[in-house]
Order: sequence, then structure tokens, then C-alpha cells
Amino acid sequence: MRLPATSRLILLALLLSLGIGGLFARSIWTLREEAWNNAERTNTNLVRALDRSIARTMEAFDQSLQGVVEGMTDPRVMALPLAMRNLALFDNSLRVQGVGSILVLDPAGNVVMDSEHAVPRKANFADRDYFKVFESGAHTGLYVGAPVRARLSGLLSLPVSRAFYDSQGQLAGVVVGTIRLAHFQGLFEELNLGAGGALNLFRADGVLVTRFPFSEDVLGRSLAGTPTMRNMQAARSGTFTGRAALDKVERLYAFRHVGDYPLMVNVAQSVDSILVGWYRSAWLSGSFALVLMAACVGLAVLFARELGRRQEVGAQLQQAEHDLRTILNNLPSMIGYWDRDLHNRFANHAYVEWFGKAPDEMRGKHIRELLGEELYEKNRPYLEHALQGHEQLFERTIVDPTGAFLCR
Repeated sequence: MRLPATSRLILLALLLSLGIGGLFARSIWTLREEAWNNAERTNTNLVRALDRSIARTMEAFDQSLQGVVEGMTDPRVMALPLAMRNLALFDNSLRVQGVGSILVLDPAGNVVMDSEHAVPRKANFADRDYFKVFESGAHTGLYVGAPVRARLSGLLSLPVSRAFYDSQGQLAGVVVGTIRLAHFQGLFEELNLGAGGALNLFRADGVLVTRFPFSEDVLGRSLAGTPTMRNMQAARSGTFTGRAALDKVERLYAFRHVGDYPLMVNVAQSVDSILVGWYRSAWLSGSFALVLMAACVGLAVLFARELGRRQEVGAQLQQAEHDLRTILNNLPSMIGYWDRDLHNRFANHAYVEWFGKAPDEMRGKHIRELLGEELYEKNRPYLEHALQGHEQLFERTIVDPTGAFLCR
């Protein structure tokens, strides 16, 4: 069924408004993708820079620990006088930024050498996780302990240690040093991730080493098994979106494992802070699109209403014209209307009897064609006066189609 013109117009306006909405929606979504991709690139670059910085610190510190281990197992170094021996063992450690003291522990966990004091400070560290793991034989090589408040300095620190062994392969002692957590905090504080942003340093097993914004209460807490931690442990690097286990904020995470060390660092930017500018643009663009769509439909409705009104008026005029024609056609007298150029615009059916021409045949014809040249010339003065607005009354004898003479 063919739809009315007004309905087609409104349907067209609806389709046009939907097209406008679709274009704006596509543009808004493209802006969101651009904001998101930019955040991913930025955070990936930031976490890569943090990875390199932390890896350099760990590498330099590990080399210092290895130097101490090698010296402890070298009879020539151990035979040196105390001052020279300490200088030979601990000189490298003094060059690493953010590093605390380096201690050498005996098999019982007592301090036997101290990088900061010629006479070692009295302390026992047999209760620390790094000592227990070497004592049990469960680990060899570099070990990164859980963050602690250093027993000698009182500073929050990350213990890093290596064991050394005697000729029979038995544990001879542990070399342990600390990296102050303030060193990592200094790196983190230089980055501005906006409201809700966070940076975290974890051990590979999910233990939190430090974070920004800083909170001592969560240091050393294990997040193993959480969705966020599983994502980071599943790959060496990458990005993902997740809700933090500590504060439940949804963030975009970019993470990397730190070199070959059992550490992971991530940059976590709040989804809301990433999209805050997009939200504002989307609101403005969406509002403008809705106004355009509403205006399009509204104008179409108004136009359709006006068109409907005009059609109704036209129908009424057609009916009035039909009624008038019916009345005029049923009158016995000839009634015609001729324009200024004497071309016929209307004639009733009485003209058929007088001239043998139907009204449709006469329409648009000059009166000369109806009357003939001779009769037209006789009537022309009266017609011209009538066109000038003067009432005319005159009689003429004409011959009808049957040949009869009629007086008109």
C-alpha cells in the first residue's frame, strides 16, 4: 500500500535523523578509541621507562652483592686487614643510588660484616624470609625478599640477598642489602597519571613491594590469585583493563616484568581519568546530534501538517469548483469566462447547444475561433469596452450547429 505524502515525509525525516545520529555516534566512538589508544601508548612507554630504571638499579646492586660473595669466598681477600677487606668487599655498593647498608650474615643469621661500620652492628636476621629460604636450601641465586622496615635503620626497604657456601657446599652465610622504598617512590612521584592513577611494584609471586599513592598498610600484601595478578603473571608485558583488588577502581594496566629479576611493575590509569575529556566531548556532540535529530523530525512534522492542511484546503476548493461547475452546467443560459487576451477559461454546457463545442474543446481558444472572423469583428468593440470595465448589453443573431438562427 502506497503511503500518504505526509507519512512518507515523516518517514524520510526519521531516516535522515537516524543517519545523523549514526554519523555522530561513529564520530564519538572514534574519539573514544583515539583517547584509549593514546592512553595505552603513553602508559606502555611509561612502564617501559620504569622497567629500565628499576632494572638498572637491580643490576648494579646485584653486581655489588656478587662482588661481596666472591670476596667472602676468596682467601686472599679474607686475609686482608679489616679496613682494606671492608674496602675491597663494599666499594661497589657505595655507588648504587637508593641503597642502604650491605650486611654479611653467618649461618646463624648474625651480622659479621657491615658496609657502614668497621665494627659490625649487633643484630640477628635469622627470622627474615630471605635467610630462611637459603637456610632451607629452597633457593639459590638472587633472592628478593618481602618489603620490611629495616631493623637497623628503621627505613622501609626491599631486601635483596645472595648466599655463599663453603667447600662442602654447606651454607656459609648470606649477603643481604636493602634498596630503600623511597627510591622507588621518587621514580613514581615524577609521573602524573591523573585522579585515580596508581603505580605498583610487585614481586613475581604477587607480593606488593610498594605503590603510588603510598600506603604502608598494604606493603607486603599478597595479591596472588586476583584477576589483575593473573593477567600480569600470564605474560612478560602487555595491557589490560581490570578492577583493582585494593581499592576497586577500574583501571587500564600496562605492565612489564623487570628484566630477569623476580619483579613486576605496572602503570595503572583510571578509566574515568582517561575518558574524562571524551565524556565531555561525547556529551556536547551527543546533545548537538539530538538537537539536530529533533529539529529534523520536528520540521518534518510541521511541514507534513502544513502540507496536510493545504491538501485539505485544496480538496475543499476542488469540491467547491465541482459544485459550481455542476450548477453552471445545468443553467439554460450560456455562461463563459474569457481572460484579458480573450482566451477561454471556462464555459458551461450551454455552449454545446449554441456553438456545438464542448467546454473542454473551447478551453484556451481565442473567442475569434468560436465566433468566426466576421462575427468577431462585429462584437470586438463591445468586448473591448467590457475589458475596460464598462457593462455591455447587445444582441446578435447567430446560426447554431443545426443551421437555425438564434438571437443572442
